[in-house]
Amino acid sequence: MTRLIRTSVLAVTLLALTACGAGGTSTSDRTGSGMALPGNQSLLVVGDWGSGTEAQVEVAAQMKDYAQHHAVGAIVTTGDNFYSDNASDLMKPFAWATEGDIPFLISWGNHDVDSQRRIELIDDTFGDPPRWWSHDWGPVDIVILDSTQIDSRQQRRFLVDALTTGDDPTIVVSHHPPYSCGSHGNTQSVLTDWVPLFDDDVFVVISGHEHNYQRFESDDVTYLVTGGGGQSLTELADCSDDHPRRIAGEAVHNFVALELTDSLNVTAIDAEGEVIDEFSLGLP
Repeated sequence: MTRLIRTSVLAVTLLALTACGAGGTSTSDRTGSGMALPGNQSLLVVGDWGSGTEAQVEVAAQMKDYAQHHAVGAIVTTGDNFYSDNASDLMKPFAWATEGDIPFLISWGNHDVDSQRRIELIDDTFGDPPRWWSHDWGPVDIVILDSTQIDSRQQRRFLVDALTTGDDPTIVVSHHPPYSCGSHGNTQSVLTDWVPLFDDDVFVVISGHEHNYQRFESDDVTYLVTGGGGQSLTELADCSDDHPRRIAGEAVHNFVALELTDSLNVTAIDAEGEVIDEFSLGLP
């Protein structure tokens, strides 16, 4: 996959300036090409996490424990990074990561764009993260999208370019899940506008928004929901007969660890350190 410039997450290339509206609306065509992450380092994925709750502290502590036993290259988020404007307090449980120079590669969620102030805090905390960007992780491409702006023509062009300029195995990350059997359900706009663009290189799609853990498979793609980073949980619901089968699901606070060997090894871990799902996928 073509990359523009590889740089640190705190100094990403910005190809356009932000234009943000207050009152819960936000538009930005800020595009970036991010880090080259070593394939021998794990990625930790967490979503819906910056809540200031005890559950957030517990999940962050389990992530720290994982990082003490594994080399971690980055923390990838599935959005809703901040539920309040107390940024310094929300980041305290992750002092181990910031002090260890572990970068946060964030996707934007609906609560991140609640107000102009919230947007500014996200920008200040995470170094002006683009709304859509891409990273190399060993042989795998990580494409992070902004599902709060799914109708953006520039983002669509970015996604098409990202998927057609190379043939690396690709993981797509965004906030709103294509598939979910929960309080929010499927995100029809994602299913309509993005999923048909996913080519044979896309083998994993990771989202948040539902405050639980779920795993689905559809058309040889694994869909994960990990939105249990700290905010109050949402219950699982039964899937309809015509819905992709849910292979695993737990209404618990959680994060997901990704590890590359000859395969992609995925481990979902709850706030008490218990493994709630574990599987491996061959690289396409």
